[in-house]
Amino acid sequence: MSLSLTTILLLGCAAAMCICVFVWGVHLLTAKAQVAADLTSAAPKKSEDEDEIFILHRITQGLGRPLLPTIKSKLSDQQLEKLDQRIQGAGSPEGLTVDRYISRKAGEVLLYGSVAVIVLIKGSPLFAMAILVFTFMTEMRLISERGKRQEQIQKQLPDFLDVLAVTVGAGLSFRQALARVSDSMPGLLATEFRTALHQMDLGTSRRDAFKELRKRNNNESLGRFVTALQQAEELGAPLADALMTISGDIRRDDAQFLRRKAQKVSPRVTGVTAATMLPGLLLVVGGGMFLGMDLDFSMFGG
Repeated sequence: MSLSLTTILLLGCAAAMCICVFVWGVHLLTAKAQVAADLTSAAPKKSEDEDEIFILHRITQGLGRPLLPTIKSKLSDQQLEKLDQRIQGAGSPEGLTVDRYISRKAGEVLLYGSVAVIVLIKGSPLFAMAILVFTFMTEMRLISERGKRQEQIQKQLPDFLDVLAVTVGAGLSFRQALARVSDSMPGLLATEFRTALHQMDLGTSRRDAFKELRKRNNNESLGRFVTALQQAEELGAPLADALMTISGDIRRDDAQFLRRKAQKVSPRVTGVTAATMLPGLLLVVGGGMFLGMDLDFSMFGG
């Protein structure tokens, strides 16, 4: 009995030591990650969006998290980089990262795919197809947020470049002028330029920083600005004049963008008008013609 008790005590001490070593190791890994993050950039603050993740997204992320290492190992570095660019281009909604995206997509396939299969077995193929649409919830969210971001950038870019050209013409260097304008003009575009400036502060060249800026934002006008800025720098053209020229070109592009947007809205307005007015118009005309026939309805009353 004493030997059994001693064995139990030894096993308990060994288990306690293992737990202590594990906790200490986790602490060291966490501290190392925090030090590495502080050396490169400021510690990322917890986004408010992370606390407001849609409940279904939380469920799917939890379901797909065990499959994350397997799926991620089968993706190439190029595919992961493209995926990261898509997420950044959408502004990382709900604090979305590559790992969370993969976990969420795997969970969506597991959850909604299983429900769709069950519904299909029950004999409702149309309902099953409708359920399968939910597997694209994350994709639709990324596409929607990306479109909104690019529209905001398109609206903010002309005014931003006008102020930047005036600031450069006042005698400041391009980098100082860009930092001042980014701080004085809040908005999505200013945030993107501050990110590029932060990358340059960490040692990234101006060309590479603006190249990453163009990758994050699939906006034609912003891409033309970056290209023209690099060409002006290589050719030695006056930067203020180049910025004014670029600003004028982008304003013309913005006017064309608004005209194209108005052309897309016009058919929708026509469709809504037809859908709302046509039934009432048919009812009025048809009812008038029907009542004008002077039919005797007494037979329906017996």
